[in-house]
Amino acid sequence: MDRTTLALCVDVLGPLVLRVRGAAVDVVGGRRRAVLALLALEGVRGLSTERLVDSLWPEDPPENAVQALYSHVHRLRRHLGPLANRLERQPNGYRLRLEPFELDADAARRLASSDPHAALALWRGPALVEFRSLPALEIASVGLDELRLKLVDDLLESRLAHGDRDVVVDAAAAAAASPLRERTALLHVRALAADGRTADAMAAAQAFRRRLADETGLDPTEALAELEQQVAAGSVHGASVGRRVAKPDGPMVGRQHDREEVVRLLGAHSVVTLTGPGGVGKTRLALDIAADSHVLGEAVVVPLAVVDRADRVCQAVASDLGLRTTGETRSAQIAAGLADRELLLVLDNCEHLVEACRELVVALRRGAAGVRVLATSRVTLQVPGEYVVRLQPLPVPRDVTDLESLRRQPSVRAFVEHARRRRTDFALTAEEAPDLVEVLRRLDGLPLGIELAARQVAVMPLRAVRERLDRALDLSTGRRGPEDDRQRTLRATIESSYRLLTADEQWLLRAIAPFVGGVDLATVEVLAEPLAGDPLDLLHRLVDSSLLGADAESARYRLLFTVRAFLVDEITRLGETEEAHVRFVERCRVIAEDIGERMLGPDEAATNRRLRAELDNLRSARDLAPADARVAITVAVNQVVTWRDLREIWAWAVELAEDPALAAHPQRVTVLAGAADAARLVGDFDTAARRADEAIASAGPDAGLAARAWSVRAVVAHFRGEFTTARDAWLRAAEGATAESSAFVGSAALAAAYGGDLVTARTLLDRARSLATCGSHRAFVAYVEGELRATTRPEGSVPYYVEAIRDASRVGCNFVEGVARVSLASAQTRIGDVPAAAEGFGYLIAFWRRTGQTTQLWTTARNAAELLSAAGRSRTAAQLLICADAAPGAAAVDEEIARFSVRSYLRVEALVGAGELDELRAEAWRLGPARVLDRALAELGDLASAGPSATTGGGRPRHHS
Repeated sequence: MDRTTLALCVDVLGPLVLRVRGAAVDVVGGRRRAVLALLALEGVRGLSTERLVDSLWPEDPPENAVQALYSHVHRLRRHLGPLANRLERQPNGYRLRLEPFELDADAARRLASSDPHAALALWRGPALVEFRSLPALEIASVGLDELRLKLVDDLLESRLAHGDRDVVVDAAAAAAASPLRERTALLHVRALAADGRTADAMAAAQAFRRRLADETGLDPTEALAELEQQVAAGSVHGASVGRRVAKPDGPMVGRQHDREEVVRLLGAHSVVTLTGPGGVGKTRLALDIAADSHVLGEAVVVPLAVVDRADRVCQAVASDLGLRTTGETRSAQIAAGLADRELLLVLDNCEHLVEACRELVVALRRGAAGVRVLATSRVTLQVPGEYVVRLQPLPVPRDVTDLESLRRQPSVRAFVEHARRRRTDFALTAEEAPDLVEVLRRLDGLPLGIELAARQVAVMPLRAVRERLDRALDLSTGRRGPEDDRQRTLRATIESSYRLLTADEQWLLRAIAPFVGGVDLATVEVLAEPLAGDPLDLLHRLVDSSLLGADAESARYRLLFTVRAFLVDEITRLGETEEAHVRFVERCRVIAEDIGERMLGPDEAATNRRLRAELDNLRSARDLAPADARVAITVAVNQVVTWRDLREIWAWAVELAEDPALAAHPQRVTVLAGAADAARLVGDFDTAARRADEAIASAGPDAGLAARAWSVRAVVAHFRGEFTTARDAWLRAAEGATAESSAFVGSAALAAAYGGDLVTARTLLDRARSLATCGSHRAFVAYVEGELRATTRPEGSVPYYVEAIRDASRVGCNFVEGVARVSLASAQTRIGDVPAAAEGFGYLIAFWRRTGQTTQLWTTARNAAELLSAAGRSRTAAQLLICADAAPGAAAVDEEIARFSVRSYLRVEALVGAGELDELRAEAWRLGPARVLDRALAELGDLASAGPSATTGGGRPRHHS
């Protein structure tokens, strides 16, 4: 990099130097030079006047400090001459706008991974040495010194990898200059061993061990002992040195299966990608695997998080591999350099460089057969032959009653093992189990969060850990070393980063803090409206500061748990709690209303994703909101989730309906209708009908206000087999509806069909099709079309069910997808496709149980009983029917209903003899519905894996009516 061509250069890696358009400018005066250094290091973020004054006069600022600062800034602008506009005035301070590479420290960081030689050449002496009396610049100098030492080590390691025996002299000099730096000491030992000086290598290792103990009281890591063993065994030779990967600190819990799977895949395939959300442990698992050289041999880890451009990927890889290339490094050169090598190449954090990584991996597959690639990335590389292992957060248990089973859960084991590193006698008790499960739940099962929380049990009980999760966590980072300020806390770490932000950035971060589910770009822009800066610039700077995480796939921005905890404390300290809550609740109300308006339109799929992403925020806002806002949020989203597996939102209306304060509320009718809908969704038809009648009576002549209540009355009648009543009630609902009219008319068509009036059903369905404006309604029309065809020609209904499933799944409409799957499985039963039908019924029983939709569960179970009976599994089929007959929320069915619908009707007495029936009834009551369903799931699984012989006589199943 030729920096002499740059318009402006500020050099701090040695005595401070300013060059403007290639000419050196003499900046006189210690304070003025310090202002230049401070602003150059801070970059586009800038510094407030207060921060500058505190940095320049840390102990006793003069009374005219601000005026003196203005004078220094004015003179610096004169020094900048034609580039004076680069030193910009901000609302609360100043910033020096520098382009990439114009600050030598920035250039060094950018070149560190791609060209460490060039990066190291930028140092002209100790960084910022003239400012060591100013704490702010002294802190900056420590970081720059660490970067220089890392570059020295990287170059030594690269030379060792190439078998450069002359490196031993430079390694000795580096070790003498940094006598307590372990990595440098290890490189010195390796250089001596590679030069054949085994005795000197062992002596150097022992000397470092003694020096570290004497001067710091610390012990070296296990890497030194392992290296000593290698030296003693004579296994350190030339180019093989410098390739050992250190194991990540701490236990690996809950990942044994994933680890075995990755190792197995790497043994047989050349490309494996570890993917999953941030904090799930992708890098940790990859490093743990790479560190086991006896399993996979030589390994090289290339950290790509620091590589900011695709064209630098190959340079970074070549540098870490120690490959010498000329000109621009390309994938083919790396592949040629590794043509005869056997190694594991770990490409860590590929998600922002997927195209470049893909090109490199393809080249390696073609030209370096001995290289296996283990990539970590939030997205897959999509290369030929790639095997993907998706890491998930550790599962969070729900049942706290079985302590022994709980202790075996991966997330619990992870917490316990991390806790025992600090409290060896820690053991989970039955009393503590609920607290631990709540901690794990609120940490989403992410391994990083579990580790941090587990550290607290050394000083407090689990109940206190749970109670402190909503507050700033004063956790030790666990790092040890002279550069880490031993016992440094997470609060101190976060606060140091937070204090480097501008006032506007700090304010925006605090405004985001109440949003427990994260924020989208639109919310960031709304929150940033009172600020002077560009919201996008502010957002980028917060992400760059690592205080705000960005998920490019979902276009959302989230705070780490510990960062949010710190900000909550900061909001309290500043007295901003009420203001923050009001702003948060109001934004959530607007979001909820926007979701309600958009869900049943052309943007349904995106709106569904948005609703699910905002659910945590909406829940939290309801908890904080006054009555009117709580009602507004509930009403806005309640109706549009009727066909979605969001039982929590169904319950919001129930909660409000039971509140006596609702009696005089303007939205009372809407809330009652929502509560009625929630009741019928879980099979409580009596409550549903009662609340629907109450809503209809309260609505009076307002057809629009009563529409949803009439729909609930229709559903109840439909499931009770009163199809004419259901049809008429749905048509009445359609008269007052707007966006929902297609669903109501389509439902009326379904009721007409089930009642045997196919002519009216066809007319209504055509009308519903013309009214459909969103994906879920079009899917429902396709489903009803299948129902109209199913009773006369089951095979003709299948394409419509498939269409309904496809369209419903695209927009997240779980209910329509589910009922279409029920009908599809029933049709497959009737046409003899037993494996497909069994697989479908098994999936659906699990789905309806999970979402709590009792009516659909037992309709599915009845239809599955028909399949089981036809396959010769009459005992289980009979017990399913026994449980379905007793379930209060099951849909009514008889011979007439089954004739015109896909509801299956089997008389349990026709399946087994009278004596056996009594025995089965007794066993069913003893087992209970849940275990009967479990047994049915097991037998459906057997049928799903069998062929056509699973049917009676190897062909079409028997029919019962």
